[in-house]
Amino acid sequence: MSLYKSTLADALFTIFVDEQQTLKEHQLISLLQSPPYELFNQDALSNSLTLFRCHFVLFHHLYILQNDCHQKNIGSLSIHTTKIELAAFNPMMQAGLVEHDPIKAYYLDCTNFDNTDRQHLEDLIDSFWKKMASGYDFSEEQKLQALASLDLQEPITQTQLKSQYRLKQHIYHPDKGGDEEISKQLLEAYQLLKKVVKHT
Repeated sequence: MSLYKSTLADALFTIFVDEQQTLKEHQLISLLQSPPYELFNQDALSNSLTLFRCHFVLFHHLYILQNDCHQKNIGSLSIHTTKIELAAFNPMMQAGLVEHDPIKAYYLDCTNFDNTDRQHLEDLIDSFWKKMASGYDFSEEQKLQALASLDLQEPITQTQLKSQYRLKQHIYHPDKGGDEEISKQLLEAYQLLKKVVKHT
């Protein structure tokens, strides 16, 4: 199944490249529900399944736009549910992109959209709440993003985590001439993964 719609792609290009807006996901969805776009139905967030499908289609297109912006040196599109924005093109940031981003791969694989039915989605939500009850304060998506940020794959040990974190900070810490935003993201990833490793 192809999720690519030129109208949505054009709208995202206008919002983030032409207009340079910075938005949270729910703000972006609301914008896309309204004129002049009206690309998502008003009931798109009415239940867990339609919400997931709306979210998936949106992130699918955002990652396509991210690739396009990198390939054309337009800029670096940061994609998170709490903040989506286009930063100025940074060759150093470009070089630091991981070869395999599991979150990006998930959203660019349309079979994940086709294969997620209501039961599967309920299982995912149930898994999330079980983790919350066990003391986790982050989602599976955040964990995958943290692993990708540090170029790590499970299983990992505390020693491997600390070693990789120090290696990445040696490259990206501002005191080393690196990028402050990337350094901050590495710290956040490290702090999150310390909790993961502790519970495995």
